Amino acid sequence: MLFKKASQNSNTKARAILGAVAAVGASLSGGAAHAQSSVTLYGIADVGIEHINNTSAGGAQTREVSGNLSGSRWGLRGVEQLGGGLKAIFQLESGFNINDGTMAQSTKGLGANASTTSRLFSRQAWVGFSFKDQQLTMGRQNSVLYDQAVAFDPMGASSRYSALSVDYAMAGRVDDSLKYTGTFGALTSQAMYSTRYDTGYSSEVPGVQITGRYFGGALTYATGPFAASVAYEQRNSNTATTNTGSKRRATAAATYVFGPVKGFAGYRYLRASNAFLPANPILVANGSQASAANLYWAGAQYSVTPAFVVTAAGYYQDVHSTGADPWLALLCADYFLSKRTDLYATAGFAHNKDKSALGVNGYGTVAPGYNQTGITIGMRQKF
Repeated sequence: MLFKKASQNSNTKARAILGAVAAVGASLSGGAAHAQSSVTLYGIADVGIEHINNTSAGGAQTREVSGNLSGSRWGLRGVEQLGGGLKAIFQLESGFNINDGTMAQSTKGLGANASTTSRLFSRQAWVGFSFKDQQLTMGRQNSVLYDQAVAFDPMGASSRYSALSVDYAMAGRVDDSLKYTGTFGALTSQAMYSTRYDTGYSSEVPGVQITGRYFGGALTYATGPFAASVAYEQRNSNTATTNTGSKRRATAAATYVFGPVKGFAGYRYLRASNAFLPANPILVANGSQASAANLYWAGAQYSVTPAFVVTAAGYYQDVHSTGADPWLALLCADYFLSKRTDLYATAGFAHNKDKSALGVNGYGTVAPGYNQTGITIGMRQKF
């Protein structure tokens, strides 16, 4: 009789334990269903054949080049719903050269100021939180000036033949950064701070924390056919002995859509301390690293049909205290075979004087004082 009661008590305890385990399992299962998450693999493969004359090495050149309208890349984008509208987000993006399979964006800087570093996720690598129309992220991220250029440069800050040819900061990326983006109706605000914007110069310097510091902000207003944006950024020199030297940029730009045409106009202010400029005086003389310069641009996109877009753009750089004031004119035709695949042809002409050296692909890609013409025909595939 005692044995039978003990057996019944044992069975009761077992059923209670199994019930508790089942309840915990159901609870965890419900939580997993609530915290939904997803990871997306994406990318762009862009390659073309380019012909340019008057190269910096002398003579003309015909070559296959990667990343023309868009930098070739692959990436991972993820989001997890944490509940109450809060999300955890991340993005990892790696640039590559499709013509030879090498990694892109591994070397930064110009001449004596060049930094060298190896980057797997060279384009972006960040993680953060999103809540409704606000976002806070940390890592290697696009600068506020880059975000603005994508929307307000007629060529969308293309890897080649765009505002990026005149100013490399139009596609700037910032290491060790904290970035806030908030949208309030028609107004979008951004703020960004970095403790060391280019780790190719090593890590943060103890005791001299302004070394390699970056901060910037932007305001963009968009409603109906009109959009306008202003932005500011400042970078301190990357060496401890010259860290009070800075480079400052301020921009203002606008777009307006009327029918099938979208018009663009913009201005960039640049001032740099002498301590920030490279030791190589040639880079200063030809305008690529001027201490003071104004950049003006204008252009238009015409949607001939939903599948065929023609873009025209012009850029003029006024380098102070010198006659080395080059300009760049571009024409691009882009035909979409589908939403993911397009064929394009881009032609550019860079005019130089007084030893300026602006090429269609940027400063230093043409013999100083010579004009340059470039033509690229290629294809782009998005996945």
